[in-house]
Parts: sequence; structure tokens; C-alpha cells
Amino acid sequence: MRPSRTIAGVGWGLLGGYVALSVVRHAMVRRAWEPPTRGPEPDVVVLQPILSGDPLLAEQLATNLANHPYARFRWLVDTGDVEGQRIAASLAEGCDRVEVRLYEAAPASANPKVFKLARAVDASDDLVAVLDDDTVLPPGTLARASTLLAHADLVTGIPYYLAEGGPWSRLVAAFVNGNALLTYLPLSLVAPPVSINGMFYLTTRVALERAGGFGAVEDKVCDDYELARLYRRAGLRLAQASLPHPLRTTVPSARSYSRIMRRWLVFSLRLLRDEADPALAALVVAPVVAPGAALACAVVARRPALAAAMLVAVTAKAASTARLRQHLLGTRTTPVDLGLEVVSDLLLPVHVLAAVAARGRITWRGKPLRVARDGRIDR
Repeated sequence: MRPSRTIAGVGWGLLGGYVALSVVRHAMVRRAWEPPTRGPEPDVVVLQPILSGDPLLAEQLATNLANHPYARFRWLVDTGDVEGQRIAASLAEGCDRVEVRLYEAAPASANPKVFKLARAVDASDDLVAVLDDDTVLPPGTLARASTLLAHADLVTGIPYYLAEGGPWSRLVAAFVNGNALLTYLPLSLVAPPVSINGMFYLTTRVALERAGGFGAVEDKVCDDYELARLYRRAGLRLAQASLPHPLRTTVPSARSYSRIMRRWLVFSLRLLRDEADPALAALVVAPVVAPGAALACAVVARRPALAAAMLVAVTAKAASTARLRQHLLGTRTTPVDLGLEVVSDLLLPVHVLAAVAARGRITWRGKPLRVARDGRIDR
């Protein structure tokens, strides 16, 4: 009986720590949330590497064009991507703000996205934004981000998913929406960012060149983290801004969902291995580990009350995060999506274990590869 009580005690301690961390992280988000003021419309070129396959692609590209009538867009498309070329050409027709550039397939040792970015920046460019093709920038985002470049060399925003589509798309949305605010913003209060949100960021060509340019990370898989490392090594400043931007991605199957989660968590594990510090451990790792560990203690010690309490705590965290998103982002969460957020939080330790077991092996853009310990592509 004594070991059982000890294990149960550990479980209750994990539960208490999880609840305390949830309260602390929510308070830190509110403290860190400070949207920048909107300045004049900047002369910025928006680089968008494009890959067809998602039925929402044309709509996303068109929305960004409408939201930012003063920005110049440079769409980077593979020569082998016939559908991507068709979509880009149809939207660019008659629009002098859009330039479509075609690129041969990247070498097997190169990151396909960064391969195109490394060849897309012109000497005449001043401000350069990178935007994923599944991401939409709300009106005024570029103007707000540009004001922060007075005190930083690269500005990045906060992603959130529009919860729509099938169950697997919504489960991916639940993961991002349940963690983005609670990860990026609390850490920004403790220390300068160690990584950036690669879905959208704004920098200057001068800073990019000083850091070494995209070519310096062309052979690395996790380009957002690798670019952040370049900037930090060059003594350049990264700014995590309160600039929300929505995403929509179609995830057609459980297999696709599993691949996405594995890829993201393999990237995250590499960052944690290289950047281990108390703030990351407390604000990112502990909240992921605690629920699963507490439930395991409940099973081993045969304490159904502990398991029930942990489930209540995870549900309360999801509900309070949904209220936080509604207050800060203006988004509403349906009961179904709230339930999926709870499921996502409970599945997260399983995904972490799968990522550890994968030993860097992921499927990316339909191709299997391995992320080496130094971040390079190892096929």
C-alpha cells in the first residue's frame, strides 16, 4: 500500500503543478499581449513559396492580395507543379503587384521551401516578408509589423487555426490553438525568442544578408529555428509580436494528421535539445508531460479520483484558453472543438513519444527523410 500512496502522491503533485502552471501561463499571455500600433503602409515584398494540393490555396492567396493592396507579392512555384502554376497565373493576371517565379526542383539535400527563398530576394528589396501559402495576414498586419523594426531586426507573429473542415483538420487546429498563445507569448516575457514562427515573419534585406541569408540554412529542415539561430549569432534582434494571423489547412486522414504531428514534434525536440533552459522546461515541457504522467500514476495507483481530477484540469485549461482566444483574437470555440482541444492535449504525450521513437524520421512534402542531429536533411 505504501508504494501505491507514494505514486498517488506524485500524481496529485503533478496535477497541482499543472494547474499552477496553467494559471501562470494565462496570466503571462495577458501581460505580454500588446498589439503594435499601425504605421504607414510599408514598401514590402511578400515571398510565398507555393505548393498546390490543398483546395483552399487559391482562396488564401486571393485573400492576402485583397487584405494588402499596397504590398508586392512574389509567388515561388516549382516548374513541376502544374496546378500551382495555373492557380498563381490566374490570380496574377492583370495584377502588377504579383510576380510569379518558377524554380526547378530542389536537390535532395536541400529544403524545398528555403531553396526557393534563397533565390527570391532581389538587391532592390528593402523589407522582406515570408508568408506560408496556407496563412492569411489580416489587413494592417504588415503596417503594424513594420513599426516594430525600429527596435528589432525580425518580427514574427502568432498563428491560430480556423477550426473547420473534417475531424483531422480540426484536431490539428485544436493542437495549434491550444498551445500557440501559451507558448510564444509567455516565453517572450522571460527572454528573447530562441526561434520564430515560420508561417509569417518580416525582416529587412540588410539584416537578412548580415545573418547570412537563406542560403546559409538551405540544407536545414527546420528553417524557422535555423534562421533564428543565424540572427542570434549575428547579434540581431528577434521580436515576438502580438500579431495574430489565421491558417487553414486541409488534413484529409488520420495518417496525414499523424505525419504532421510527428514532423512538428521532431522539430520541437531538436529545439529543446539545443536550447534547454529552465524557462523552456517550466513553460513548455512540464505542461505537456504533467497530464499524461498524472494519469499514468492514477492507473498504477488505482486512483480514479486522481484521473477524474486531471481530466477536469485539462478541460478547464482548454476552456480558459478558448476564453483567452475570444478576448484577444475575437474567435469563438464550439463545444466540439473544445472537446477536440482536450483530446489533443491528452494525445500530446503520445505524439512526443512517437517523435522520440522516430529518431528524426519524418515525411515532408510527400517524401520520407531524416533530420540529422545538426538539422541537416539525411535521406
